[in-house]
Amino acid sequence: MRHIVKTPLSLVLTVCGLVMAPACAIAAPPITLQTGTATYSVDPATLQIDAHPNNESVVAVMPPLHPAESATPERDGAGWRWTDAEGRLITLSTEGDALRLTLTVTGTTRLVWPLPAATDGTWLIPDGEGMAYGAADPFWRAAYKTQRCLGGTTLLSFPAWSYLTKTRAVTYALGDGLASKLCVIDADGLQTRLSHDFSEGAGTLELLFALGAPEPLAPAHFFRQLMIDRHQHTTFADKAVPDLPRLFGAPQAYVWGDGRDLAFLDDLKTLGIDRIVLSYDQNPRENKTVVGPAYLKRAAAMGYLAGPYDAFDNGQPPATADSPSAVWSDDLYPSGCIITADGKPKVGFANRGCYMSSEAIARHPGPSVTGARYAGHIADGANQVFIDVDAFGDFFADFSPDHPMTQAKDRANRLTRLNQGIDTYHLVIGSENVTAWSSGVAHYSHGTAQTHALAIWPLLSDKRFNGWWPGERPPLFFTPFTPTADEARSLFGAADRLPLFEAVFHDSVVAADRWEFGLMKVKGEERRRFARALLYGTPTMWNLDRRELARVGPWLKAAQDDFRTAHGVDTPVALTGFDWLTPDRLVQQTTYADGRVLTANFGDAPWQGLASDCVRVARPKTPPVDLCPPADPPAFK
Repeated sequence: MRHIVKTPLSLVLTVCGLVMAPACAIAAPPITLQTGTATYSVDPATLQIDAHPNNESVVAVMPPLHPAESATPERDGAGWRWTDAEGRLITLSTEGDALRLTLTVTGTTRLVWPLPAATDGTWLIPDGEGMAYGAADPFWRAAYKTQRCLGGTTLLSFPAWSYLTKTRAVTYALGDGLASKLCVIDADGLQTRLSHDFSEGAGTLELLFALGAPEPLAPAHFFRQLMIDRHQHTTFADKAVPDLPRLFGAPQAYVWGDGRDLAFLDDLKTLGIDRIVLSYDQNPRENKTVVGPAYLKRAAAMGYLAGPYDAFDNGQPPATADSPSAVWSDDLYPSGCIITADGKPKVGFANRGCYMSSEAIARHPGPSVTGARYAGHIADGANQVFIDVDAFGDFFADFSPDHPMTQAKDRANRLTRLNQGIDTYHLVIGSENVTAWSSGVAHYSHGTAQTHALAIWPLLSDKRFNGWWPGERPPLFFTPFTPTADEARSLFGAADRLPLFEAVFHDSVVAADRWEFGLMKVKGEERRRFARALLYGTPTMWNLDRRELARVGPWLKAAQDDFRTAHGVDTPVALTGFDWLTPDRLVQQTTYADGRVLTANFGDAPWQGLASDCVRVARPKTPPVDLCPPADPPAFK
């Protein structure tokens, strides 16, 4: 705890001279604000923040942002405001049980603020569903030997995280994750720092700090309540469309080759699948089998959701485009490409064409370009559409004089066109890696089940994992992949994972795996992933054709039936609790707002009669039932 010594003014004048330099200016006293169970002390000269919990020792919340400087705070309602030596406008107040700090900058600059040094606690970070990183864990220290950053609108499923100790959780949250990153690196333990790029549309950094009980869902509970209090949290009822009930309790699958034949739908019916989400990515130039209106009509009649992969972010020459979604009208491509600061078109993902400007698309005269896409899918018979990239949160500035755009404007455009699919065209809408900012304009997310900061991107370019051809049965989706022990832990290690995303959004967004990570893709992880999907209440992902359906059919049927036993098929309710029941964190428990309690055993030995990789479902006044994965399927051929 810092001790403040009051010095007589006469002594200050004697030491510093009659003309006082900034370094000799009289320091403003610390500002104290009480909220929740703590009193916060903020030094306006350095922005050091300490918390004083009731009858406990001082907790370091943030270290000094800069060396001591002259500061003259002024009252601002119940809070304070002042301008620091770099011209940043700073405000300080409380919101609910949190301390709220904002820094506003005019112009372009970057702020980097390390968090207090971590020792033996645990970082709770919502990368994917959620990660629990022991600060002293040698495995994660080695993994983060090189700094890795998670964007506040991209790899952070929501922009809040906590440092958990045995006695408390210190939670940090961003009011808006735009242009912010949480960076993690090993430096005598896992350390974190916050960075923010001030620019037009991202000129204010809003931070919230809160002390709470030492529980694993601390950042999720804080952020969910923050969204509710700010009227930013949407439920499925807020995004209702006629076929939305078909989403709940449905496995999700991409169909390939003869999985796009009507006979495949007959196979599903014979197997007893009465609820599933079918998606497809088709290229009439390359694929022998494409989904047509007859397939979609049959799927809809069977009670399924079915519809295409689409994307609005890529443009390619029509003569050589590798996807129909990359073909635009002559007055949009190439004139609608994003232009970088050096005046060149921004090259598209995987060096394909260019990134299309959402502003150019939005400004296009006449009927809505994206609306025409949605209407075309509906005319074909689709009742759901997956829009790639849009919800991911990677925004671009466009320097074209014809369609200039800031990152903030890019975000607004993407929100508008995703919402258009729901509000205007009444489709069930999915997108890639839905996070907090896009949760109000999507019904389901592909990719949330994966942690992205470490393992995903290197694997997707690994020869053991990759391969798009033949297009009827791409190895990327079908050929099993055997991870190393370290890869298996990075991707799926049970003790390191927790359902932070579900604790915020289970009643708002259905979260699933990336399409490359179907349940049967990673050898040796099938049973564990089956159990985790039940524990979290999230659907399984599949890549199917008729041959694969014949091989894995019993698993798909069990995934449907066991999910129904555990969670039903009605609108999901909130996930309210999570706990580790054993010191090794391999026996885990979730609770739901309707009173259900699910317990999963990820250990190698039975726990209280619950077998390995099985889930026990307990409802009020109902005997518990244990759900286990089926027998291993036949070998892949």
